[in-house]
Amino acid sequence: MPGDHVQPDPRMLLTQAELAALADAVHRSENVAESAERLLDELTLTRRLLDHCPAGIAVLDSGLRYLYLNDALARLNGVPAAEHLGRRLRDVLPDLETSEQLLAKVLRTGVPQVITVGGQTPADTTGGNRWWLGAYHRLSGPSGEVLGVAAVVLEVTDALREREDLVRARNRMVLLDEANRSTGATLDLGQACQSLADLLVPRFADYAAVDVVDPEGTTQVTSARYPLRLRRIALATTPELAEVSSPLGLLGEFVVYRAGSPMAHVLADRRPLVLTHPADEALRQFSVSYERKEHFRRMGAHSGIYLPLAVHDELVGAVMVFRAGDSAHLTDADAELLGDLTDRAATGIAHAVRYTREHETALEMQRAFLNTPTVTGPGVETLGRYLPAGAGAEVGGDWFDTLALPHGRTLLVVGDVMGHGIRAAAAMSEYRSVLRTLAVQSSTPDFILLQAERTALTLELDRVATCLLALLDPRRECATFSNAGHVPPLLVAPDGTRTLLDLPVAPPLGVGLGSFSATTIPVAPGSVLLLCTDGLIERRDRDIETGLTTLADLPIDPAAPLRTLLETVTTHLDPATSEDDVAILLARTSPPPPHPDHLPWLPQGWMHGRNSPPG
Repeated sequence: MPGDHVQPDPRMLLTQAELAALADAVHRSENVAESAERLLDELTLTRRLLDHCPAGIAVLDSGLRYLYLNDALARLNGVPAAEHLGRRLRDVLPDLETSEQLLAKVLRTGVPQVITVGGQTPADTTGGNRWWLGAYHRLSGPSGEVLGVAAVVLEVTDALREREDLVRARNRMVLLDEANRSTGATLDLGQACQSLADLLVPRFADYAAVDVVDPEGTTQVTSARYPLRLRRIALATTPELAEVSSPLGLLGEFVVYRAGSPMAHVLADRRPLVLTHPADEALRQFSVSYERKEHFRRMGAHSGIYLPLAVHDELVGAVMVFRAGDSAHLTDADAELLGDLTDRAATGIAHAVRYTREHETALEMQRAFLNTPTVTGPGVETLGRYLPAGAGAEVGGDWFDTLALPHGRTLLVVGDVMGHGIRAAAAMSEYRSVLRTLAVQSSTPDFILLQAERTALTLELDRVATCLLALLDPRRECATFSNAGHVPPLLVAPDGTRTLLDLPVAPPLGVGLGSFSATTIPVAPGSVLLLCTDGLIERRDRDIETGLTTLADLPIDPAAPLRTLLETVTTHLDPATSEDDVAILLARTSPPPPHPDHLPWLPQGWMHGRNSPPG
């Protein structure tokens, strides 16, 4: 063992042999004083306490050489007690040099120190650090001279490791809870996936991508003929990798994994895959193309993990993370933690996927119905707009419709099926079709609603709907209204006078209590009618009366183009802030063209096909 090995001088402590000889001399002497015998007994007891104390105890001289240590400390250090005596601390335990610096400070200042020291000793066989709690104080002689340092040492490795385990367990639970809350707090798929990516970078990785299964491009069982196709929904990188990582994939684009690829195995087996070797073969596993492999190489990627996103038997998507540069390599322990994290996140993302697909399906249904060509009668100009609710709200059952009827009349329809989602959109299509069919068979709006009520009950439609019908007759310069629980219409006269029509209101369709009435009101040529659903005027922070007042006060110029009027409506009522979807229908009447029989310049009999108009 290196270092000086000297006999300390002056000797402060008796050896065991010297203590035994002194005791024998005292007991054989007949003239020894009783106090000396008691002093010897006390000294012997003290030595036994020190020798057998379970804590490690040592005394070092002013040169920090061991004068004494008990067996407990010798076992902690892994060095026999005899090999300590006369040697400096740094020579016996070279990996605990900081301890010698601390003891030197105690000698210099005389201030006791209690500190936890970590390191390794010959007693360590695991290769990891151990930890000791040590109390050190200076020893001084009768005249105040510095004699050395006394130390009491207790190993606390197990206690600290248990504490670290508890801290890690707590951090793990906090992390899993954060993953669950962040991805489950929204039904917006992009936000849910981005929350997961942001949770992973930079806390666990330098790059993270979250992909979601494309239902039209991925089969349940992969094969060489049907590769996996996922859509990249979220990305997160450290600032250093932001630019160089862009060729790996952009938001919204499809990522295709061939059958037999590492990702295909991950998604089929529902188990993470750790790639921890920076060799070409490992880099190849990151991507199927040579170009992407080169991108990973330029990024300095050295390890990565593929993880599945699945809820029970439902495959939701996949997560890819990797580390680059000086970051530590990803390990199996990282994969286990990230696997738990993605399992938690998968539930929230699955909800967002289902909602998004249902939302998009319902929206497409709604648009398909509302994009059906509508026809108006003569003397009527219309413009409608459907505005879906903002993110986080489901598509509802709002609709508008126009229909040209015999005798130059035009039927305006605005309705709202209660509820949201695909079922509401489907019910909306049924109500719309029923009203269209009945409109060509009935003469008045109230009778149309009555027949629609009976049909809804016969078909057992499970959703009720509010509905407003307006039958415009430009030739007679009037409109006939019938209201089934709907928002009243706004009539703007040619001179700009605005009137919120006070119509009798019957219960909604589908309730079974319908007793509908018709109200006919004069409508001068050039008048504008505004029909809408309640999403335009209702807000959580105001009552419906306030919304109706705002509607009645809209600065509508009846002579302006309908597109301009629609912009005025959406600007002042801001439907983007609504939690419900909105349907708006604008209609303007104009004088109908004269009947051909009344046109004097047409030759007699032209209407019967015998002549053509001149010119």
